[in-house]
Amino acid sequence: MKILIAPNSMKGSLNAFDFADIVEKAFLSISDEFEIKKLPVADGGDFTGEVLQRSLNAKNIFVEVRGPLGETVQSKYAISENVAIIEMADASGMKLVDNKLLNPLIASSYGTGQLINDAISKGCTEIFLAIGGSATVDGGMGMMAALGFRFYDKNKIELAGNGENLAKIKTIQNPKNHTNISIKIICDVDNLLLGEKGAAAVFGPQKGATSNMVIELEKGLKNLVDIIYSETGKKLDLIEGGGAAGGVAIPLVAFYNTEIVPGANFILNQLNFDEQVKWADIVITGEGKIDSQTLNNKAPFAVAKVAHKNNRPVFAIGGQADLAASLSVFNKIYSLTNNQINLEYAIKNVKQLLFDVSVELAKNVMHSHKKEK
Repeated sequence: MKILIAPNSMKGSLNAFDFADIVEKAFLSISDEFEIKKLPVADGGDFTGEVLQRSLNAKNIFVEVRGPLGETVQSKYAISENVAIIEMADASGMKLVDNKLLNPLIASSYGTGQLINDAISKGCTEIFLAIGGSATVDGGMGMMAALGFRFYDKNKIELAGNGENLAKIKTIQNPKNHTNISIKIICDVDNLLLGEKGAAAVFGPQKGATSNMVIELEKGLKNLVDIIYSETGKKLDLIEGGGAAGGVAIPLVAFYNTEIVPGANFILNQLNFDEQVKWADIVITGEGKIDSQTLNNKAPFAVAKVAHKNNRPVFAIGGQADLAASLSVFNKIYSLTNNQINLEYAIKNVKQLLFDVSVELAKNVMHSHKKEK
């Protein structure tokens, strides 16, 4: 029995690599007849950079950059030939800020721009930028400042790149540098920049925004796209994915050769996933919560689509699972939580619970296999 283990990370509790290792250990504890191949996946969220880095055998580069609140942080990205793999969260992420200090009015994406600059200085001409987990709603203003752009208010005073200064922008000075680079923005949501499902309204509160801050950030982001339109003729407020990571894609699309790509599909393509599925008899995937959001082309859904296309059964393991919302996609779903096990307990004991559930799955797979024989 050939088993392909292709999980996403369980956000906040278990990365995709440990997830795959635990499932493998459980299966091999049941039978040595299982032949295992592990291929952790991602969709632009947690550990996307690590998944791509390992897949492309890229070399890690460590750089000190300016963190979301201006502090110096040790960050990293990876290089494979002329491709740089950058995870925004490693320079401008919520994981770098104490929850009590999160404030999207002052948080800046400047450090992400520093990583891009460093990669370009080392000869990279293609950037894979995963934008999940950011602490910012600055429309990429900080990042662009690090790339040499200058933002001025009505009095021609230069503005620092952060959320509260978005509404003050009157002109943008474009250094017209790095024109030979190509950027792929790896994104796991399709939210537009503005409106009730936009960057400020949906993601602002997750990053510490009060209701008044949301109004201010919305006004600022609207000003940013209006200024960009007046200076470039590009209308960018209706781009799918433009609202992700506080609108960081908007100026990149405006001034560089940039494409927003659906994260899960892009990553599976980089992993040559279709061929890997053809090798397998059974595919196992999973993530922290399997529900209706999973069906919005999150990594497990993308995995299931490829498995079904190749007539392979696919099983999912979730920290939590809404069977009604997602059972039609997977042959069966296993959940770490139930009426006796709550979420808090599951997070604390995730490794043991995942092992136990995987043992149950392995036994069921083996039983079905023997019946077929």
